[in-house]
Amino acid sequence: MHAWKAVVGTLAFTGLDVTVTTLLYKHSRSGGSFLQDLKHFNIFDSMLDIWGACLYRSCVLLGAAIGVARNTNYGPKRLKGSRIFITLVCLAVGIYALVKLLLYSEVRKTIKDPWFWGLFAWTYVSLAATFSLWQLLSTVRPARETLGVNSESRTEAEEIGDPSLPDAQEKKEEASAATICKLLSYTKPDVHFLVVAFFFLLVAALGETFLPYYTGRAIDGIVIQKSMEQFSTAVVIMALLAIGSSFAAGIRGGVFTLVFARLNIRLRNSLFRSLVSQEMSFFDENLTGDIISRLTSDTTIVSDLVSQNINIFLRNMVKATGVIVFMFSLSWQLSLVTFMGFPIIMLMSDLYGKYYKKLSKEVQNALAKANNTAEETISAMKTVRSFANEEVEANVYSDKLQQVYKLNKKEAMAYTYYVWSSGLTLLIVQVSILYYGGHLVITDQMTSGNLISFIIYEFVLGDCMESIGSVYSGLMQGVGAAEKVFEFIDRKPTMVHDGTLAPNQLEGKVEFRNVTFAYRTRPATQVLQNVSFTLHPGKVTALVGPSGSGKSSCVSIMENFYPLEDGQVLLDGQPINMYEHKYLHSVISLVSQEPVLFARSIAENISYGLASVPYESVVHAAQKANAHTFITELQDGYHTEAGEKGTQLSGGQKQRVAIARALIRNPPILILDEATSALDAESEHAIQQAIYGDVQGHTVLVIAHRLSTVEKAHNIIVLDKGCVVQQGTHKQLMEEGGLYYKLVQRQILEENQWANNSHHSPCVFFSH
Repeated sequence: MHAWKAVVGTLAFTGLDVTVTTLLYKHSRSGGSFLQDLKHFNIFDSMLDIWGACLYRSCVLLGAAIGVARNTNYGPKRLKGSRIFITLVCLAVGIYALVKLLLYSEVRKTIKDPWFWGLFAWTYVSLAATFSLWQLLSTVRPARETLGVNSESRTEAEEIGDPSLPDAQEKKEEASAATICKLLSYTKPDVHFLVVAFFFLLVAALGETFLPYYTGRAIDGIVIQKSMEQFSTAVVIMALLAIGSSFAAGIRGGVFTLVFARLNIRLRNSLFRSLVSQEMSFFDENLTGDIISRLTSDTTIVSDLVSQNINIFLRNMVKATGVIVFMFSLSWQLSLVTFMGFPIIMLMSDLYGKYYKKLSKEVQNALAKANNTAEETISAMKTVRSFANEEVEANVYSDKLQQVYKLNKKEAMAYTYYVWSSGLTLLIVQVSILYYGGHLVITDQMTSGNLISFIIYEFVLGDCMESIGSVYSGLMQGVGAAEKVFEFIDRKPTMVHDGTLAPNQLEGKVEFRNVTFAYRTRPATQVLQNVSFTLHPGKVTALVGPSGSGKSSCVSIMENFYPLEDGQVLLDGQPINMYEHKYLHSVISLVSQEPVLFARSIAENISYGLASVPYESVVHAAQKANAHTFITELQDGYHTEAGEKGTQLSGGQKQRVAIARALIRNPPILILDEATSALDAESEHAIQQAIYGDVQGHTVLVIAHRLSTVEKAHNIIVLDKGCVVQQGTHKQLMEEGGLYYKLVQRQILEENQWANNSHHSPCVFFSH
């Protein structure tokens, strides 16, 4: 809304408020002029103070409107920062009006004056309008067009905090509400369970609500009626109510626990499915520890906190509703005294909940960093141990935990202040109830049994409100974790695998055509620059070059892991991203230098990704990979567990299992990225014989450092600094000279030096 509309509306309402309040006040006076009322003011039956409160709130609202009218840029911003002030003003006037009603009822036992009730009702209507208009004024939009402000000054205004922009706090609140709704939508499959839980929740809450009422009846039976029959009846009903409530509460708790356990499973499944569908750049940009933290601790926090707090919230809301009905039936005066303190407690709960939510996010981030440190250290324990760096890693992890502890201390202090303030407010309310209730009993306006029932109800209502208040902060903590979970669940991959090609026959010709590529984590560094080459079917092509020349990046691009900046990778003349995802990876098999095995049996690792494979095929693939002998020597043979990441096997054994995993698919395109670097010469020779001897119908790309592997290739492509600098057979490249010749000569020299110093087989690398 534009500023002038909000200001005019506020001024109009201010005039209306003063006029209506003055008329109602004038007619509610019990005779006499205004000056006489002022001179002989009596707080018990004069409405002059209510009229004065109207003038005060009108002045406050009028000042806000003038401030916005004079400065449409900064005025609304100041009002946003003063929301607590206007909230306290409205609360103070509202509470005082309730006090006035109680005082008025002391001198007039029956209040039948319509002007008084009109003034009382208008006071609350005006308070609601005052608060709403303040909110409206704080969100007005300055009329820039009429002021002739250019786009440059608009940008400057936005930078310093343009009030026309959406309020950040409101956006956060809307986001929190949306997160809770989204979270609850995950429980739709369990609606039938929730109906059962709600029914027993209602039964349990109603049973607990009637207990204080019959406690009062029992006391009245002893003290006033002195009737054993009335006392016994009340006690029996109380016992039945307690038994029924306990039974219903047990079923309610069990069903809610089941529902939110299913919610946890649903969340984890959705999150994991989203994670495995992300592009590879996502995993480059996000730490493994952060991702695992979302999948484990954050999902657990969400399901536990939300299940616990929604259960508590619903139970206490139903219970509080019944308690309020009974409280008003026992004494409307004491009920008003009770409700005077609750708005203050609700305000404190709101402020505490927002602050706690902010801290909760910081705690989760700090925990994720600590988890990442622990995961990184544990996964690289051999390296840590080899450098005797255990103490340093332990200290790093301890420092991360100290950051978590500092945030925990802030949470503890916030909770302490919240409990102090809310507890003190409740204590003041309880003392006021006891004092005023005693006055009502002495003046025969209520019985002692009803007073005791009311006091019990007040304690029950206090517990309900306290629980509901803690629910808010608990929900905010759960929302903080849920927002992080949904951030990953809702994330759409930037690289969508929507290809549809899946031909029955594939020749296997791969062509890099003017490919330029850079990783998203390093956009300024072009890893490949205008690279072009062809992999021919039935041929072995070797890719060599110094470290960082782009060899492994070529492999990642062939696997369609990353999008290109420019150029194309063609498979049988079609762009590689046009092929169906599963089909593409069924025709391309990769064996990397550091193969990853899963914590499953060796047979399951070899047949990984295949629906059903005969045992004979697994054995045949292992034989071709020169792995059958060592597998059969293991205690459980092919059923031996490989361990997490293959820790139960040596480096060479893992590579042979990985080669078998690739060969079992009989892929048209086979990529060996340093696949034999951890093998001895005999094993490497056996595998080379199997691959080179059966190359017909297959396109083979080899990335290797050993000369013995490279020189047998039909074509050798030399990369340097992301560019193709040479291409040809081993003989052609040696005759040509250049980088390949230098790499070979360096390896021969180092082999000779190694031979002079050791009788072991050399393992020298082209990447020097």
